[in-house]
Amino acid sequence: MSEHILVGHFLTRAQAARRSGIPPDQLVARPDVIHIGGTWLEEVYFAFQFGDHALRPDIASAVRILHSRYDDETIADWLARPNDELGLVTPLSWSAMGHDARRLARASREALNSSNGA
Repeated sequence: MSEHILVGHFLTRAQAARRSGIPPDQLVARPDVIHIGGTWLEEVYFAFQFGDHALRPDIASAVRILHSRYDDETIADWLARPNDELGLVTPLSWSAMGHDARRLARASREALNSSNGA
């Protein structure tokens, strides 16, 4: 995959910390949180991974699994593309529809095993 699909809205570190309840200095190192880093600007966080007062557990679980092999932008791209394991529904849509979080985790593990990856 040469071009990534990135789905906004984005949050600043302070906004993400407020929405998740995670201290701002810990967000960057979390294996269950993805962000786009900046060189001269502060990083931004994908808003879709946060609920009103916490991380969305199904998305956080998939992110944690995929972080063992992929960078944040590739994981965000995987979440935004139709997925064979989920009946050609994107992982983000799958989650938003309230479908089985275990199947989403299974799809993310399958991405680690596939030849195409995320």
